[in-house]
Amino acid sequence: MSDSSVGSQNRDNTLENFAAELTCAIYPIALRQGMSGSWIKVQLGLWTALIQTVEKWAKEQPPNGLKVLREGLMVELTESAFHVVVKSGVKGSLLEVELRLYRAIRLVIGRHYGARLRAIRSTSL
Repeated sequence: MSDSSVGSQNRDNTLENFAAELTCAIYPIALRQGMSGSWIKVQLGLWTALIQTVEKWAKEQPPNGLKVLREGLMVELTESAFHVVVKSGVKGSLLEVELRLYRAIRLVIGRHYGARLRAIRSTSL
């Protein structure tokens, strides 16, 4: 296997793991709100929507750097997750659900970007 295909595989695994971590943070929100659909379909639907969004954003290089990427990614991940959760038949205030999703996503992204920034800073010293 060439170095580029190993690097590509590692990147794919990292993105899949990130989407899985997001799914783990978001899925309990859907459960607490009640769902009329199958729990496995909801969880798989969330992961699929999130990995597609993460892969799309991984290809983009925003001109204004990480802050723009992070903020745009949070919004789009929230929209993707919200769509799946609403389709699952959640009950209650949709605005509250969307806010909870955004907060969960923000926490996960904050951990990842914080680690990334620390790694960048440590290599530049």
